[in-house]
Amino acid sequence: MATPIEEINKLFEQLSPDRQRRVLEYAQILAQTDRLVTFPATTPLPPGTPGRALLRFKLPPEDVEAMELALEDCERIEPDEY
Repeated sequence: MATPIEEINKLFEQLSPDRQRRVLEYAQILAQTDRLVTFPATTPLPPGTPGRALLRFKLPPEDVEAMELALEDCERIEPDEY
């Protein structure tokens, strides 16, 4: 049974030079992506707040409905007012 490298080489040799270049570019992208996944970038931001800690800020459904109605009024255009 052939190894993956041997199988790839066999198929690669059958391709036109243009397609060989495309395969090379694709392999380079895959290798670069693997490096990014293996070594994730660090962020200067502090850790986030869990969602359950934010539930105390949850609005009552009545307040949400009142805000939606107020926003709908803002979307209305009164041509006579301009």
